[in-house]
Amino acid sequence: MACVAFVIISHSQELAEGVVELASQMAPDIHFEIAAGEDTGGLGTSMNKVEDALDRALARIHKPGSDSCRRGVLLLTDLGSSTMVAQTVLELRGNPKDCMCVTAPLVEGTVAAAVAAHGGSGLAQVAVAACQSAIDLAERARTEIAHITSVVLEPSSSSRIFEITSQQILEEEMTVSDPAGLHARPAALLVRALAPIDAQVWINDVDASSVLELMSLGVRQGQHIHVRAQGIEREEAIRCVREMLQGHGS
Repeated sequence: MACVAFVIISHSQELAEGVVELASQMAPDIHFEIAAGEDTGGLGTSMNKVEDALDRALARIHKPGSDSCRRGVLLLTDLGSSTMVAQTVLELRGNPKDCMCVTAPLVEGTVAAAVAAHGGSGLAQVAVAACQSAIDLAERARTEIAHITSVVLEPSSSSRIFEITSQQILEEEMTVSDPAGLHARPAALLVRALAPIDAQVWINDVDASSVLELMSLGVRQGQHIHVRAQGIEREEAIRCVREMLQGHGS
């Protein structure tokens, strides 16, 4: 069982259910709880619902004899007021170490964090994955703004720069034969398959360790892609990508 469970806090029950449905497609063994809407059923947030959902999530992951140091619950929210409710609940509980509420886009953050949790990451790593999704979106937004306005923006201090060292880089052109292309579930499967391999991989110049980056490519069946791998196990990484894109890992 995964070390991390999730509480999705939203003003809308339908929105929260949609986020959970999407994330569950890519991380099927992750446990989600929903705290959405007011107590009366309208749009809004409820402290009582958040507390109840958090209790259920904590009970789910803290089993007798489990390794508690990496276990925990990540709370993700849709808007500022729901974030305030979540933070208040945690403050009233003394900000327990096994609970975190982070600033991240609800859809992208939940997907990225759930995939990390599915891969066995602990609470801190899962929280970082959610936050990283916000950085990725911000970087893409800056690029789009610069294109729209023809203004050159200063690069974000948080921009990730991939340094190319003297270590050999393997490159290969591949054709995607998987009928699903490289969308949600195939992207998640590829990220998980590459995780234990000691190599950095880029597909069409985006980081292949990020589900959101891969999904942003919009690659479909029959399209050609350029794969680069660098690291001790670069050959194994290339082979893994080739097999996954042929649908062998789905």
